[in-house]
Amino acid sequence: MGGVNAVSADRSHTSSLAVLGALLFVTARSLDSSDAPGTPASADPAKLSPIDRETLAEVETALTAQLEDAASTVTSTLAEVAAAIAFVRGRAEVPSLTASRYDALRKTVLGSLGATSAQGATIWPPTSQTAVQRFGSWNEALKAAGLATNKVGRAKGQLRFDEAAYDRAIAEFLADCESQGVGATYKAYTEYAAEHKGEVPSAAAVRKFYGSWNAALAAVG
Repeated sequence: MGGVNAVSADRSHTSSLAVLGALLFVTARSLDSSDAPGTPASADPAKLSPIDRETLAEVETALTAQLEDAASTVTSTLAEVAAAIAFVRGRAEVPSLTASRYDALRKTVLGSLGATSAQGATIWPPTSQTAVQRFGSWNEALKAAGLATNKVGRAKGQLRFDEAAYDRAIAEFLADCESQGVGATYKAYTEYAAEHKGEVPSAAAVRKFYGSWNAALAAVG
């Protein structure tokens, strides 16, 4: 975890460790909703590794700043995060998570916290884009969190996305833009596709598939 200890000193931004805590928390949510029901509701933080305890402390800092008037929510959420980390670490097979799946589950977490994304505001859990910006790529963020990386077997320049995958990519991009309060432009999607390389079609492929960027937006609007 080479870059894990480079925690941001600016408390107005989510620290790198808090980002990793979000990845672990949401990964546990994804497992709980699929193949592993019964995730423990709490865990003893003292039983976590030193780096995971440090991660939990950074999550607490982020939540405390975000939920200044909801101490009970901070406490209960921290218990869930500790349990999530213990749950993920205790699995025989190291789990993984795609950026799009993370962003979809993140919205559920924000709803349970009573939080909404807003442009210019620091919200925990952060978007997958924040993780990419902090660690260089989604896979690097997964590695830093101790999760398995996404294995994408596409040959360079070869497209293997079906119609549903194109529609899903645009729909998730639109949801991401809405959560951040930014415009759904072709340029924005170009950046989004670069950050989710291998998981979504490129901007050029989208425009070619639908005929134009506006047609792509209309297809899923």
